[in-house]
Amino acid sequence: MTTNDTTPASDTPAERKPVARRPAASPGRATMPAGKVLVVMLVCLSVWALLDAPAMKRDSEAQPLGSRRTASLWILTPLAAISNALQLSRLTHPVFSAVGKNPNAAPGGTLGPLPSVSVAPTPSQPPPTKTDAIRMPTQQDKLRIVVVGDSLAEGLGFYLSDVTAPGLTRVSSQGRQSTGLSRPDYFNWPAAMHQIMDVFHPDLVIVMIGENDNQSLQTPGGKLQTQIGTAAWPPGYEGRVRQMARIAINAGAHVVWVGLPTVSNWRRWEVIQRQNGIFARVAQSTPNMAYVDTWDRFMGPGNKYSPYLHQNGHVQLVRETDGVHFTPGGYQMIARAALRAAIQDFKLTPRVER
Repeated sequence: MTTNDTTPASDTPAERKPVARRPAASPGRATMPAGKVLVVMLVCLSVWALLDAPAMKRDSEAQPLGSRRTASLWILTPLAAISNALQLSRLTHPVFSAVGKNPNAAPGGTLGPLPSVSVAPTPSQPPPTKTDAIRMPTQQDKLRIVVVGDSLAEGLGFYLSDVTAPGLTRVSSQGRQSTGLSRPDYFNWPAAMHQIMDVFHPDLVIVMIGENDNQSLQTPGGKLQTQIGTAAWPPGYEGRVRQMARIAINAGAHVVWVGLPTVSNWRRWEVIQRQNGIFARVAQSTPNMAYVDTWDRFMGPGNKYSPYLHQNGHVQLVRETDGVHFTPGGYQMIARAALRAAIQDFKLTPRVER
């Protein structure tokens, strides 16, 4: 007998291996090949990029000058132009407006609504040479207070109203996110300060700014004026601080400049302390200007950053999770400190504090 090696020894049904079968699709459920899924994803990403391009371009404008900012703008500028040409911003504008942003506004945005105040014209006077008392507010002629600066000033301005007496004060919050004094090409604070003085005529200007200023000084036209890290930068920045304060003071206001707090990123401490030193030095030599320290006020035990404030046996959360901004309670503490500086240095009536 001969045997055929290619024939299985047994081919009975019991010994056959089961064949794996793909489960049948559920009734009514459509499946899509992986290639089509990838195409859909790419289309969705492309549409999202076009819709959001103006807003992303605007955010890139705030970045320090350098290759990263240049590359971002190189990519986003044509996308934003296409988005605007197709009028896609009509779809996103209501969403951004709801959160206080306009993607097609000037890079740093614009001032918020300013209450227009009519005041009796006063004869021009030379800049003050010594600190004098701020005027006494009344219910008929309330003390006009404006808060200016970056995102820290936004929070301070919002919560200042919680600690001021509404019958004697009128507060305008004009903080602008990502702004500073280094980049007037992004947002021109001296020009904005002139506008505030001409329209609102504030008696007291509270400034909290500088978080975004560790970068080269630019001109309003976007040209490099002073390179960051050079010996010329500190006096150049000090000149801008002095200019900002003088615009308000020469127009009849008193200025309280709030220093920058410690942050969770200790690598930035040296930069922040350098800027606080500039703020304090300008305030010391400028009439009708006071400086409020927040560095020591919010420093944690052992000279370390802490999101909590330990005071008189009590512990309170005062910092947000980003390690930079404050909780409502923290902002209210800064607001009271600014008011009390004006009470002490400018003889402001204590009745303005609630």
